[in-house]
Amino acid sequence: MKNIIKGLFVSGFLFISTVSFSQNQLKIGHVNYDEIMQALPERDSARAVLEKETKEMQTAYEQLMVAYNKLYDDYQKGLSSYTATVKKAREDELIDKQKRLSEFEKNATTTLQDRNTELVTPIIEKINKAINKVATDNGFTYILDISKGSVVFVSKESQNITPLVLKLLKS
Repeated sequence: MKNIIKGLFVSGFLFISTVSFSQNQLKIGHVNYDEIMQALPERDSARAVLEKETKEMQTAYEQLMVAYNKLYDDYQKGLSSYTATVKKAREDELIDKQKRLSEFEKNATTTLQDRNTELVTPIIEKINKAINKVATDNGFTYILDISKGSVVFVSKESQNITPLVLKLLKS
């Protein structure tokens, strides 16, 4: 009876071991997403467009600021000679200009952020597509991005597929 139990135990252990080894092993790779992004000429083009549009926004803001400062200086110069009604009108004008400056700044920031997203999204999609292709073609189970510092350990067994992705993107 003991031999039968031992035999069943050993058979069960061998069966479990065989099943475990026959399952696919995890194949993990990693990329440096920032390195890939920086290597693409599309990123330079997007950056140039965004810098140009940022400069245009800054110029427009500076012009508004000059107009506001002139209005404020004129207000200060004539302050002693203004009647209460004129003083109130000038102050309202200054307040209105301040509000417009603030709105312009807020809208410009939002516009530039939206424009950045619009320019970068196709590049990100292109990179993700290339990573997916390289990972699928090479049988990877997981690909980790090491560029953001969220991966605290990368073993020697993890394969860096950044060069493969860059090669695919440049071909």
